[in-house]
Amino acid sequence: MFKRFYIFLTISSFIGAFIFSFSISSTTSYYYPIKNNVKISSPYGNRQIFGKYSFHNGIDIPAIVGTPVHSINNGVIKHIGFDANGYGNYIIILHQNSFKSLYAHLDDVTLVKLGDYITVNQVISFVGPKVLISGKMNGSTTGPHLHFTVFNDSGRTINPLTLEYKKE
Repeated sequence: MFKRFYIFLTISSFIGAFIFSFSISSTTSYYYPIKNNVKISSPYGNRQIFGKYSFHNGIDIPAIVGTPVHSINNGVIKHIGFDANGYGNYIIILHQNSFKSLYAHLDDVTLVKLGDYITVNQVISFVGPKVLISGKMNGSTTGPHLHFTVFNDSGRTINPLTLEYKKE
C-alpha cells in the first residue's frame, strides 16, 4: 500500500512540476521568428500569386538560405513534415496557451524532433532553399523565405502581426 502511494506521489510530483514549469516559463509576449528582419514580402490575408487570388494564412519573411528560425514561445513540437504543394519542409509547435505556430519552407536540417519541449527563442531550423538537396521544390515558393502562421486556441489562423513581440 505504501509503495503504491509513494509511486503515485512521485509521478504526481513530476507531472505537477512539469506543468508548473511549463506555465511559469511562458511569456506574455512572443519573440519574432527571424531576428533583425521586420520586412514582410507577403502579408496575411487575400493576395494574388501565380495569377490567382487566394487567402494567405500567414506572413512571408524574406531571408537568405541558412538564416536561423526561432520559436516564438515555449512549446512542444507537434509535427514535422513535408508538403510538396504548399509548405515544403515545415514544423508546428503547440504552445501552452493552445496556440500553434507553423514555420515553413525550412532547410533539410531540423534541430528538433517530434515531442521535444522547445523554449522561447530557441533555434529550431533554418530558412531553406527554393530547391532542396533531394531536388524537390520546397513547397510553393518563389525563393527563400520563412512562411510563418499562427493558429489560435480554436484552430483558426490569425494575423501573426497582431501578436506582441519583444524587442531584443
